Amino acid sequence: MRLIAAGILLASASVHAWTMRGGNSFDADLAAADGLRATFTRPGKSPVVIPLADLAPDDVKTIRHWRKDPRRPLIHPARIAPWPERAGAQAGNVQLISEKDGVFVHQSSNFIITSDIRLPQSVINDITKVLEGTRAALIAIPLGLHAGGEREPYHVHLFRDAAGYARAGGANGSGGYYVGWSGRMLLQLPNFGIEEKEGKLKLDYEKKLFVLKHEVTHQLMDRWHGPMPMWASEGIAEFMASIPYAQGNYTLVNHGVGMRDYLLKWSKNGRDNRVRIIPPHRLMEMKPEDWKSALGQQNAYDIYNSSALLTYYFIRKNNGAALGGYLDALRRGIGGDEAERKHLLEGKTRESLSSALAALCTQLGLEQEVP
Repeated sequence: MRLIAAGILLASASVHAWTMRGGNSFDADLAAADGLRATFTRPGKSPVVIPLADLAPDDVKTIRHWRKDPRRPLIHPARIAPWPERAGAQAGNVQLISEKDGVFVHQSSNFIITSDIRLPQSVINDITKVLEGTRAALIAIPLGLHAGGEREPYHVHLFRDAAGYARAGGANGSGGYYVGWSGRMLLQLPNFGIEEKEGKLKLDYEKKLFVLKHEVTHQLMDRWHGPMPMWASEGIAEFMASIPYAQGNYTLVNHGVGMRDYLLKWSKNGRDNRVRIIPPHRLMEMKPEDWKSALGQQNAYDIYNSSALLTYYFIRKNNGAALGGYLDALRRGIGGDEAERKHLLEGKTRESLSSALAALCTQLGLEQEVP
């Protein structure tokens, strides 16, 4: 029986008599819900995922109220919804909202982009497509990545040179950086392929969009999800950066199609298929200071590639249930060791993952080296 008073759902998750938009009803317990889908359970039957758009408006309100409690699960690991073929968003109506003292501020639906150099509108649109498209794709991916709570725009700052980038907090040795304490994403434009030369603006950024994809994933996940281990944080950002993308849209089916090329993007020899992969038991112990040290030494390729491959391995398992369940457990306050044992290791050890990654490298046509 459904009990709603003045639009407030009673605390129990056992809400029955759900109604579809077409009028058909069914009895089930609400087990999980993200911003697009709800998962229902019934005794003796497998969980069922139903898009919110297919449910009656009153039931959608009920579910949205239920999921306001951060302890509620966003997904049910036993039943992950199918991945959509594509997801993304266009730049939309990007407006110049401020121009003062050589600083230009543009705004899109969800982002405010500040630049200390005037950029052509076409470039601003391309940048905004990546930002808005990545946000839409992360929401569409059925791993419970989006917990809601978006109450203000995301701030992105673009800099014409390394000096301005460093003053704003950009990490030494990086071209893009997410500043966690301020929630800002920083991008050094020359490193991105945009720079002034002899009074003209050089635009060569099409092959470096992965930098934007990576950093905005950090920015979004930090607000939606909160702290997570470095390998997972960087691995998810690297996974998103590896997915085929065009004009605001990600291709999400066969999501590993771009992984091999992505892992080899810094190879000095285009025919070299060797990658240096840090063993998972070492990688999973690394702290933020380890990452910062590697950046400062210009020696971060190994840890980024290793995080990308490990994350991709877990996403391949049961349609992503391993990683999705792990992240949702962390978000709900379950201890990292317990969440890891239950969802990622499943009775095995971190050391045992090394052979699994070696096999994955072989499948991708890569030759693994251990640094």
